Amino acid sequence: MKHYAFWLVLLIGITLLTACEKEALAPGGEEVPPQLPPQESFIMPFTGFEDADTTGFKTNNSPEDKSGPTTYGNWFLAASSVAIWNSVVGLSTAVPVASFRESFNHQATYAGAGVFVWSYDFKVAGKTYIAALSGQFINNNQEIKWEMKVSQIGGFTDVVWYTGIVSEDLTRASWTLNHQPENPQPFIQIDYDLNQSANGFTLRYTNIIPGHADKGAYIEYRTRPGEAFNRAYDVRQIKDNNFLEIQWDVPSFEGRVKNPNWFKDEDWHCWNADQMDTDC
Repeated sequence: MKHYAFWLVLLIGITLLTACEKEALAPGGEEVPPQLPPQESFIMPFTGFEDADTTGFKTNNSPEDKSGPTTYGNWFLAASSVAIWNSVVGLSTAVPVASFRESFNHQATYAGAGVFVWSYDFKVAGKTYIAALSGQFINNNQEIKWEMKVSQIGGFTDVVWYTGIVSEDLTRASWTLNHQPENPQPFIQIDYDLNQSANGFTLRYTNIIPGHADKGAYIEYRTRPGEAFNRAYDVRQIKDNNFLEIQWDVPSFEGRVKNPNWFKDEDWHCWNADQMDTDC
């Protein structure tokens, strides 16, 4: 009788364990991997604001032109503020961004316990890396927990470069991006929100470097379908208590910028399709 009771308890335990594992799988209960998060939930676009170089722009500074000098101050302020983020982030995210993009070219394998893994090699600047991106359904399949481990051939091994929680419907995401693979530490928090009714989204990068003078500073990108200016950036600096707003149109690239610290007013300051200063 004791033996029977033992095997009965064991059978119940195995059944419960199996049920728990199945609950961690895809909503349908099968070993189906989660959808990879959209690239827009992780990678901020800087198109048109990669730098603030005005070399080669149109000019009307010739003596024969009586309309006055051409100026690009409004666009330059906007572009230089964004370009700083583009430069800082770009230098530190080449590997994680490449690892994320490459994942879409591969299939996941089931590793057990509700975990799916995408494994592959990729190259950046002539160096070869090995990626292992894992995704696991959590919170009753309402969210997916992601973790990217990267190794460099001849270098570091299994560095957790970023982690994230993404909603199952892919409308929300929160990532923690590390840097300095030889001594990883928090670098950027990435927050994504998709407004399905408006067909627009928001993506924010926040500085979370421990002890950094500008910790908490952020750049936020927004798409605004249907608006006269259908793209926007907000740029917040902590150490200088500075807040800058940028709005522009795609595809014309006409835009405007607001920055009380610089202009000493609360007005918008505009540029035209050639990035020249113009009245708003």
